[in-house]
Amino acid sequence: MTSLLDFVLEAHGGRERWSKVTTVSAVLRIGGPMWSMVQAPDVLGDHDVTVDLGRQHTVFHDYHQAGLRGVYTPERVTLLDENGDTLRELRDPRASFDRSAAETPWDTLQALYFVGYATWNYLTAPHLLTLPGVRVKELSPEQPALDPQPGLSGGWRRLAVTFPDDLTVHNSDQTFYYDEDGLQRRMDYAPQVTGGTPAVHMIDGHQEVAGIVLPTRRRVFVPDPEGPGLLPDPFITVDYSDIRVG
Repeated sequence: MTSLLDFVLEAHGGRERWSKVTTVSAVLRIGGPMWSMVQAPDVLGDHDVTVDLGRQHTVFHDYHQAGLRGVYTPERVTLLDENGDTLRELRDPRASFDRSAAETPWDTLQALYFVGYATWNYLTAPHLLTLPGVRVKELSPEQPALDPQPGLSGGWRRLAVTFPDDLTVHNSDQTFYYDEDGLQRRMDYAPQVTGGTPAVHMIDGHQEVAGIVLPTRRRVFVPDPEGPGLLPDPFITVDYSDIRVG
């Protein structure tokens, strides 16, 4: 445990309050050009979503079409009808991706896997960093080589985070950035399922809900393939509203 992580936990509601949270629900709006690239339009628009803090489990309501539910776990993703019967499933979803090609089309269940684990990661942070096997280390502040705005991230404190194999994340080694108030403002990673393309994930719009603090706006930028720096427009957009804590 580092003093920075203690500071971050306190800024987001405190370790004791997070220990009592069982679920986080929200209306999730997803956008950006990535979804047309991988031919996965089902994730676009608004979804009511619930994550379970006690296990890696995410449920999307009205996924794919009205009345259906998409359920994510690391081992399996499923599409359920209104009666809870399985319409489709994909076992060992991580193995189904062609990690050598970022533009390989995804089917409905592969897209569900990606947004399922990502949503679970995002709505459980910073509690996520206290789970067994997660290792954190504070790094010295420095100006990242890639920044959406020159100098934006240079003064933020940083945590190097290494996740264990039993937690499904974008990739095992990531960097989390926090502002002077201890709020998360950025994360850097390279998703395995998209071929390891670096991602600069900017975070803001923090709100307190039932004693915990969660960001409501996320924008993911990727490198410009034709030159230095990042593409000017976000590759993925994520917005949360109507957050509920169980």
